[in-house]
Amino acid sequence: MDVESAKAAPHVKDLDLEASVPVDSGHNNVAENTSSKFSASSLSTWAKSLKFPQPLGGTQTESSSENTEKSSFSRLTGGLGLRLSPKASQQIDSPEGTSSSPQTGFIGTITKGFVDTSKSAVKAVQVKARHVVSQNKRRYQEGGFDLDMTYITENIIAMGFPAGDMSSGFFGYFEGFYRNHMEEVIKFFETHHKDKYKVYNLCSERLYDASLFEGKVASFPFDDHNCPPIQLIISFCHSAYSWLKEDIENVVVVHCKAGMAKTGLMITSLLLYLKFFPTSEESIDYYNQKRCVDGKGLVLPSQIRYVKYFERVLKHFNGEDQPGRRCMLRGIRLHKCPYWIRPSLTISDHNGVLFSTKKHPRTKDLSPEDFWFAAPKKGIMVFALPGEPGLTELCGDFKIQFHDRQGDFYCWLNTTMIENRTVLTTSDLDGFDKRKLPSPGFVVEVVMVDYENANDVVTTQPKTQTEETTPKPPADATSSTIITNNKDSGNGNSEKDDQVSTGTLSIETQNLSLQNSNTIIKTDTTTVKSAGLDGPKPINIREEKVSEFKAMAADASVFSFGDDEDYESD
Repeated sequence: MDVESAKAAPHVKDLDLEASVPVDSGHNNVAENTSSKFSASSLSTWAKSLKFPQPLGGTQTESSSENTEKSSFSRLTGGLGLRLSPKASQQIDSPEGTSSSPQTGFIGTITKGFVDTSKSAVKAVQVKARHVVSQNKRRYQEGGFDLDMTYITENIIAMGFPAGDMSSGFFGYFEGFYRNHMEEVIKFFETHHKDKYKVYNLCSERLYDASLFEGKVASFPFDDHNCPPIQLIISFCHSAYSWLKEDIENVVVVHCKAGMAKTGLMITSLLLYLKFFPTSEESIDYYNQKRCVDGKGLVLPSQIRYVKYFERVLKHFNGEDQPGRRCMLRGIRLHKCPYWIRPSLTISDHNGVLFSTKKHPRTKDLSPEDFWFAAPKKGIMVFALPGEPGLTELCGDFKIQFHDRQGDFYCWLNTTMIENRTVLTTSDLDGFDKRKLPSPGFVVEVVMVDYENANDVVTTQPKTQTEETTPKPPADATSSTIITNNKDSGNGNSEKDDQVSTGTLSIETQNLSLQNSNTIIKTDTTTVKSAGLDGPKPINIREEKVSEFKAMAADASVFSFGDDEDYESD
């Protein structure tokens, strides 16, 4: 047998190897090979005589002197207790001869343990964060799932926003750490409601790829802490009902960002639409108890008001949306108003801002203390635009927001659902409970008039005593001009519009301004200083506007809005 065949023969014992080697003095190369093999087998025999515990791989898979030496070293180190894992010994004794040192296996084991521990710690922090963010909401914790999700009924589910996917933006991806993760949500529905679920997204600020839910996503967006158009509630109920009636096992999944307030508004409306409850109060109470451990789910006053609006639509209009009633917002009264409540106003609808005291030309340079006036009846503050039919035209849904130093508060209303005079207590105003200073008995009254009668308001204003007794200016006074110091005085059209809007009170304003000690009358040739002054003084624009505004507000109709018999002086 030649050298190559001897090397290829597996499992050859030492004695057999010695007997099979041919002895030929004429071939020195063969003798040298035989001597090397004898030394290798002798080393193997010596290693066996040490009687160390043999590894799992043994020497049965070793086919060469190199592998024999490695297996011997493996048995040696194995006996010393350095082999730490079966995978390490398999790499050492592998037929391919690829191996790693025992020190590498030891470090790898430590690293793996550290990584596993870190993952467990991160997971624990993530679970804690999700529970903190979900606050008082009930979570679904069954079958290995832990989700911000609640079965309101067997077929209606409320849940938080499914985050963690880049299709919802970077912030939406980051939210996956502390909100429902998209992958876990998909896994849940594929496990429990495969092909039987439809997701309704109410978020206006954050969307995601509908294909993640196999395209079964419908979007009915509106802003957080606000109310939707009544038509949007009706459309949502129609869509959800159509999906539920297709199959008795179909489920509706509704979510906003937190899965509580806006979700509650839509689900309670759907429960009314499906006739689960006869009244909005019962529907809201049921949802609050099912969704939250403390029964405080849908608590925003305006959102509760819109569920009641929808109840009226179902009862009185057969579930059909009605055209909005056109009105003019005459003004606002604050009853039992403490001195620290002097807000600026913003009136808006779903299309944008309609009126703002910070932008209107007659109020933008005034502080709120200058355009809120005390009514003849004690404890009532009034805001209106004297000489004008109202603040703005309204039709359908609108929002009144009060900007105050102690904290903003607001309300959503609908012209079709309210009377021309609507009284709102502090429990009807969103965000008022967060204010620092208490205001017992505080009431907001919103005064409107039908749009057809809005133009009659200015013409029916009674003349004041000042206007009746003040003589008209002489004919030659037409060459004189009054410096009003209005920011818009450079525009002739704006002055003309202002005169038209003030109506019959324009003459009164001019005469009162003549009597103002800070007013300068400029003629063609000379500048005449007002009586009682040593010299001309610079005119303060704010004081001039305040004087004008208060002079216009002297008309009693500004305070009463035409209902003098109810608001006469005490």
